[in-house]
Amino acid sequence: MQITSTPAENVAEQSVPASDLSQQRAAENTFMASMLFAGVRCILEYVVLPFLLPLLNLSDSIAVPLVMGVNIVAFVALIASVRKFYAINYKHKHLYLAVAVVGGVVLSIFLIGNLRTLIG
Repeated sequence: MQITSTPAENVAEQSVPASDLSQQRAAENTFMASMLFAGVRCILEYVVLPFLLPLLNLSDSIAVPLVMGVNIVAFVALIASVRKFYAINYKHKHLYLAVAVVGGVVLSIFLIGNLRTLIG
């Protein structure tokens, strides 16, 4: 994905050491990967599984653990990306933290619902 920079960003990037830029790009790539994973998770949970499982005569006993596993991986990826942004002191880390908290709350609600389905 090609992102164009403004002239001001180009000047700012020239004043930042190359190692810092590579760390920032690595953090941004981690963020993009976690967003991609979240999209795949949503497609799997809300589009594929509701239609595929009944067609294959599979029950919730297979779907719920599968979705739980995907949610746990998504939660771990979310935490890893937040840690990476803070480790490199990324300039937009506080904004991402706000997004991550909301995403973490939503994932937690899904995990609690999945646990309730498994238990009872």
